[in-house]
Amino acid sequence: MTKSDAAKAWGEAQKNAQSIFAIVEIGLLPEPSRLQFVRADPSRRPLMVQPEFAELRNYGPWLVDVSHMDFEAFLAHEHFTGCTAMASWIRTNCSTDKLAAHLSDALLAKNEAGEVLMIRSYAPEVVPMLHARDDLSWHAWLFGPLQEWWVPAEEDQWHCLKGLNLEKPGRYEPIFLDGKLWTDMEIDPLPYSLTTELEKEAPEVFASTCHGARLKQVKEALDAGRSEGLTDAEDVTLFATLRLMNPKFPENWPMWTQAKERTFREKLPLGIVIQQLSD
Repeated sequence: MTKSDAAKAWGEAQKNAQSIFAIVEIGLLPEPSRLQFVRADPSRRPLMVQPEFAELRNYGPWLVDVSHMDFEAFLAHEHFTGCTAMASWIRTNCSTDKLAAHLSDALLAKNEAGEVLMIRSYAPEVVPMLHARDDLSWHAWLFGPLQEWWVPAEEDQWHCLKGLNLEKPGRYEPIFLDGKLWTDMEIDPLPYSLTTELEKEAPEVFASTCHGARLKQVKEALDAGRSEGLTDAEDVTLFATLRLMNPKFPENWPMWTQAKERTFREKLPLGIVIQQLSD
């Protein structure tokens, strides 16, 4: 769809007295704009209302009523221009509160292992993948209260994803990520599984009680392991666990360079090498 198609749909929505909402990931705004956004119009709704994500709330997605705005003015506004922070916009007959609660529920999904995950279901790269899976039972629930979900594509292009245009969401149906959708979304399972394990076995390694902040902490530790050249999932997980337990690892372990070289050269698991060098 072109920009003119999106503008026409916007105008039709206003003519029919429908609501138009933008989803803005305010953590992508410049800091002064983000702070101004959070303090602005109370009709805006944060979507990360779950207690586990309290520390991420003012950096995550918010729902903004833009029904009163002209389409061109919307695109030119500092919070929406360039489609960096503005993730998408929705045409609907659903009320603000009901839609915000609905989209908040859609931030959580389950995988085949039964783990509950946070997903950026509103993101331009994710929404079309979810919309394409109309073979899954949650699809009608997710897209039920929307007439159209407009997602920015390449410059001046838009994806228009059709919904059922219900006035309120149907019975909650958790988003289920099957193997194909998991692969398509390229979700790295290690941060989620390691966070869950450490929350049970060693919660003291975390700097926060917020699940979202804990997940971020684990991702950073895993990334540090990969930056060392580790690729095997067990090796990366072990490195991340050691770093979370001792933030100065591996800098404060004089045998690290030797351990890493042996792991690569002899193709041994990192755990075995560390054990041998520590004896």
